[in-house]
Amino acid sequence: MADSFRVGIGDVPAVPGLGPDQGWVGMTVQFLVDAAGAGAEHVVFGRAVFAPGQAEHQWHRHPGAEEFALIVRGRGIVLDGDNEIPVSAGDVVFHHKGAWHGFRNTSSSEEAEMIWGWAGAASRAEAGYELRYPPQ
Repeated sequence: MADSFRVGIGDVPAVPGLGPDQGWVGMTVQFLVDAAGAGAEHVVFGRAVFAPGQAEHQWHRHPGAEEFALIVRGRGIVLDGDNEIPVSAGDVVFHHKGAWHGFRNTSSSEEAEMIWGWAGAASRAEAGYELRYPPQ
C-alpha cells in the first residue's frame, strides 16, 4: 500500500443502492477516501449532493464514528438530536458518536453540496448505521 492516496471527485462513482428505504432521499453520495478505496484505517471522507426540493438524509446515527460536514454550496436544515438548525454554504457541523442527525435541502431550485467525514471508522460497516424512523 502506498503512503499517500489521490483521487479526483469526478473519478469516484456514486455509492449504489442508497435509497429512500435506507433514509437517503434524492441525494447522491461518494466515498472518496475509505478502507476499500484508499486503505484508510480510521476515517471516511465523502461528498453528498442533495437535489432541489425534498432531498434529505433522514434522521440516523452511527455509533462507531463521529461525523463532521462542510456545506459547500446551497442551504438546508441540519437535523441534530431533536433540533433543526438552518445552515448555508461555509457552515461546518459536527455530530458525536451515536447522536441522531441528518440533513434536508430547503431550496426548491438549488442543489446543496456537502463534504463530510467520519472519524473513528473507515467503512460504513465500522461506523454502523441506524435509521431513527425505519420505513414500515
